[in-house]
Amino acid sequence: MVSAFLILIPLAPFAALRACEASVAPALAPLEPEPLILPICCSPLWALADPDGEGPSPPVPGPALREASRRWKWKALEAPGWKILLSDHFAVRGDPPLEDLRESAACMEAFFESMRRSLGGDPPREALCVRIFAAARDFRLYATLAGAPNAESFYDPRTREVVLCLDPPRGPAWLRKTLAHELTHLYMDRVWGRTDPLWFAEGMAEYFAGFQVLEGRVRPGKVDPDALRRLREKGPMPLPEFLRLGRDELYGESFPFLYAQAWSFVHYLFSRGDGLVDLLLRGGKLEDVDALEKGWLEYVKSLR
Repeated sequence: MVSAFLILIPLAPFAALRACEASVAPALAPLEPEPLILPICCSPLWALADPDGEGPSPPVPGPALREASRRWKWKALEAPGWKILLSDHFAVRGDPPLEDLRESAACMEAFFESMRRSLGGDPPREALCVRIFAAARDFRLYATLAGAPNAESFYDPRTREVVLCLDPPRGPAWLRKTLAHELTHLYMDRVWGRTDPLWFAEGMAEYFAGFQVLEGRVRPGKVDPDALRRLREKGPMPLPEFLRLGRDELYGESFPFLYAQAWSFVHYLFSRGDGLVDLLLRGGKLEDVDALEKGWLEYVKSLR
């Protein structure tokens, strides 16, 4: 275990728990749906490739962050079994054991610092909200009411909340990658006001979900061999066509391949280091798509 991430911010006052507590009871009642605003769904490649959570688990968080998590305040909520835990940046509501909420919050704090270093921006002062279910039945009901009936996990822009479930148990590697993926959506929305285009949102989420720990810090952008295999077996979709994909196409039956393409293109944009990622975060548009496509295809060939 590394002891990273590790400049700890002073604890927020316990009164800040109220910021994400309003609408907790009943626990299964999301906000009233608004037209044309739907959750950003997550059915990531690694959920299919590693459903049992096997394989090495990235060493996140470090001992110092785990120790800090023991001091984070929590309180019971009105819904039976539900509680809220306040970490440095997150308000985590859920009905799993408190230790599971602490572990999840500690992981998110580590990922949060990684995103601040990579993406910049000014995080909001209020706590970032996460909801974790202990039972798949309860999660599925909540997800259906939120408009994401088939999602493995999701970020809902209406409630500004990450939602996931610990049932069935799929191991720490699955949990950490899921948290990193969904936290990317939350960070992009809360810090940059960006939930679209969807290819960019999902590509960014997959980019940050593929991480490793180097020199005591979470580093995103680890090469995904399963994504590369999918791209090379099928061949990438022409970039102009890919950039026009809508919600139904991206979250349809071909989502594993399309997620792979989104990941690879975002990986390429980061590798350029010329500000295109920042341009997209600020709502800008890509120019000279033909030149980008040529560079991206060459870049994918070079990845190992």
